[in-house]
Amino acid sequence: MRNRGSYYWGDKEEAGMHRKAGKGPPHGSVGLTNLGNSCYINAVLQCLSYTTPLLQELLCEEKWPDQPSQRTDVTRAVVTLLADMWTGHLEQRTLHESVSFIKQMHPQFTNSRQQDAQELLLCLMNALHEDLKKTRSRSHSRFESGKSSTEEPKEFSIITQLFEGLLSYDMICLICDHQILTNEVFTILSLPIPANTKECSVQDCLELFFQPNALQQGDQIFCPQCEEKQDAAVLTTLSKSPQILILHLKRFQYRGKKKQKLNTYVKFVVETLDLSPYLTTRTNSQYFLYAVVNHIGDLDNGHYTAYCRDPFTKHWHQYDDEIESDIKEDFVQSPQAYLLFYSTENLPVPCLHF
Repeated sequence: MRNRGSYYWGDKEEAGMHRKAGKGPPHGSVGLTNLGNSCYINAVLQCLSYTTPLLQELLCEEKWPDQPSQRTDVTRAVVTLLADMWTGHLEQRTLHESVSFIKQMHPQFTNSRQQDAQELLLCLMNALHEDLKKTRSRSHSRFESGKSSTEEPKEFSIITQLFEGLLSYDMICLICDHQILTNEVFTILSLPIPANTKECSVQDCLELFFQPNALQQGDQIFCPQCEEKQDAAVLTTLSKSPQILILHLKRFQYRGKKKQKLNTYVKFVVETLDLSPYLTTRTNSQYFLYAVVNHIGDLDNGHYTAYCRDPFTKHWHQYDDEIESDIKEDFVQSPQAYLLFYSTENLPVPCLHF
């Protein structure tokens, strides 16, 4: 990351005075030019830019790994781009370089066609995690639960700390009632949209995701008690909720070999989304919306935009590539919503050093 002098920006009133006087850096509110079907990248980057705990961690060099040479081109590109956005020094060259490195993460992004914003976001978070991960020992005291052994060390990063949640699956064999418990880590929660409806709510999608299901035919489980595959009932719960919850509305689906988009109007909650019906604990059940990725159009001629909530003014901004504009909160309720970014608390004003 290039040296940009020293500028501390953490006081809301002071930052507001600088903006009114035309002094100091803008507060990250800058459009990103479309470099040729790169709107899906632009929309994702805008939402990550307003994820202020992530922003603050990435832009604080003292929290980075001890050996900067281990940082990948993707991480360096993201950090440089976010820093330029928040200092007002963004140049086309920086944007071109950053988008170029991001596209190199996976072969599917290297062509000039529009890609799936959710897939891009997942690949980007995986790349950042791999680059910034550290190892934390999960040793247990010999006096704890009567155990004297230690577990394998756990890799963690700012990505796992902010975005990682845990799903629990309680599967019961329908023949012998044997119970099998499994867990699955997630960073993006993909929600099905109810079929044959023009309008529903995000709560409807959550209910559909967490409803009890039967595993039959090709989805049967192996029952260790029956010693063969059997039909089973499965109950899904949320055993650990993340600090940052990303909900992916599954608008793209296959019917046979044909992929289609669901244009269902999914109404969602700005304040407050309550996950307590699905949680096994009472922690982190209330969520507040701070960013949205929208997909407009169809699969061949689609376009991505972003809505983000300013942590300073609490007002909403719309980002349509390089065009930035203010919008009223009522318009955030978009029928084109594709990715919803929630936080367990209203995100703080970032304290940044440049």
